[in-house]
Amino acid sequence: MPIEHTFRPLWNYPNQMYLKRGLKNVELLQPTEGIGCFLAIQTANELYKSVDLKPQSLKESWSDNVHYLESNCIGDAPLACYPIYLITVGDDDDEKLVYVGKTSSSNSRFKSGHKAISLLHHPKYDGLSKRLYQCSVIFIKDGKHLPIELIQPYELSAEILSSFEANLIYITQPELNVQYRKEEPEFLYSQIHVQNICNETDFWQDEFIV
Repeated sequence: MPIEHTFRPLWNYPNQMYLKRGLKNVELLQPTEGIGCFLAIQTANELYKSVDLKPQSLKESWSDNVHYLESNCIGDAPLACYPIYLITVGDDDDEKLVYVGKTSSSNSRFKSGHKAISLLHHPKYDGLSKRLYQCSVIFIKDGKHLPIELIQPYELSAEILSSFEANLIYITQPELNVQYRKEEPEFLYSQIHVQNICNETDFWQDEFIV
């Protein structure tokens, strides 16, 4: 069973207060260039169950967090979105990445079919475990964690997410990705530190993607 989606960027009070300040001074909520960032593997899902995964929309999560602050933080803080996903094959030391993707819409891209998942029907993948990991993305600002849902303005958050995906693909070269493999993209945030907190596997646990 995948772990329940529970990560809430505004769960703690200091983050709430910092973001309120950042709504008036957006530079407070723009990541520090040249400083590393994090990819947190939040859930592990058997690939065939991916059609049941809920859509992950950065725009909706960003808006929900801003609205929560503007409404004086009444009730539970909004959930984060998991805008980056990884598809792997194999188990334990033989588990390898084959695809990196970005989901940031109100509709699940897995229900209507996905080219990478179709390609995994190739006989060379027969008998291998296949997983889809959902990941959150976190940057650093003034020594504080800055989840991508809190970056201001939204347009910058979306732009950074695209560059994060492109950089991850370029460095790791997953065999089922086509875009971003040949030309190094501009990425201003140094290395990516991966933390696997799904409690299902140890894939990429404490890895540095540089």
